[in-house]
Amino acid sequence: MASINRKTTKNILKLITIQVIVIIAVIYYIIFYHHKPLNISVSEYNKTLNLSKNHNLSIKWNNHPRGVIVTLIGSTNTSIIRVINMIHSVIQFHSVKENFHYPFLIFHDQGLTLSKRQYILSCTNYTNKKINILFILLDYQTNAQISPNSTQRPSIGYRLMCRFWSYDVFYHPAIRNQQYDYLMRMDDDSYFLDKTKLDLFEYIHKQKLDYVYRSLYTDTCKALFSIEKQFTNRTVARTDCIYNNFFLIRLNWFYQSVKIQRFLNELIRDDLMIREYIGDGCVHAAMIDIDKNIRIRKFMRIPYGHNYHIMLMNRGVIYNRVNEFLSQMAISCHQLTIINSYEKNFKKIQISLQK
Repeated sequence: MASINRKTTKNILKLITIQVIVIIAVIYYIIFYHHKPLNISVSEYNKTLNLSKNHNLSIKWNNHPRGVIVTLIGSTNTSIIRVINMIHSVIQFHSVKENFHYPFLIFHDQGLTLSKRQYILSCTNYTNKKINILFILLDYQTNAQISPNSTQRPSIGYRLMCRFWSYDVFYHPAIRNQQYDYLMRMDDDSYFLDKTKLDLFEYIHKQKLDYVYRSLYTDTCKALFSIEKQFTNRTVARTDCIYNNFFLIRLNWFYQSVKIQRFLNELIRDDLMIREYIGDGCVHAAMIDIDKNIRIRKFMRIPYGHNYHIMLMNRGVIYNRVNEFLSQMAISCHQLTIINSYEKNFKKIQISLQK
């Protein structure tokens, strides 16, 4: 009898444990994924989610440059709330005319499930504003291994990300086949701090520029030097690299520059960027040095932030770690959160979404 009671008690405890797990899972879903349904049809939603692997977006350009805003995100909750915050900042602060908004391409891994994509869309379903977002699945696989002699620590995933922004993104069908004129990179943790006061795509177009960036940073590029020295007069490895979590590029310059294509082909030919860490910002800096005909501009008027790195208009980079910044961003669905000063505080802007 005592044995039966113990067995019954054990079964009851197991049942209670299962029920608790189910309740926690439901609460987790409600907190992170549940949202009011989108005010669009199922067919429109399926197209937006790229379920048919169709990379076309129906954009009425209205004489605007054919520009696209591109980001690469993970499937974590942190990455999701950051990319929503980034999109909010673009819609709020990128100064465009005629209520026109450039499309977003969100490259992601297999972990970005349907419910997560739907959550991003619902949080960017603005009142009186229509934006186009296309989700593009990346199937990142490589047989390359990190060299035992590599002195740099970044993981395979990080190295693949560097290759993506150096080469892969430009040759993905979603970019290559859509006849875009310009590409602007914004990371999931990038954000504009204030009004840009101009349309950045119009700016690069009217100024007839090939490449626009905001700032530089220092990195070690010994592995890059073995390739770069074949194309330049450099005698030592570079340490000056472009802080390229934000940049604009004229795509035809990239495709039509014979020197750049030769350089990049050498760089990725035998998985050098995977075996030996080479930062994509250093690759971009090398491209600029290799093509002497490039029309480039360091444009410091852009008020820009990347996580805790703050760049006020016409100012350099300041690291300003503000407490509760990331926790406040957790409610990014209805709120834009930015660090827009050198003080230890942040700014919150309410976002109006369709009900």
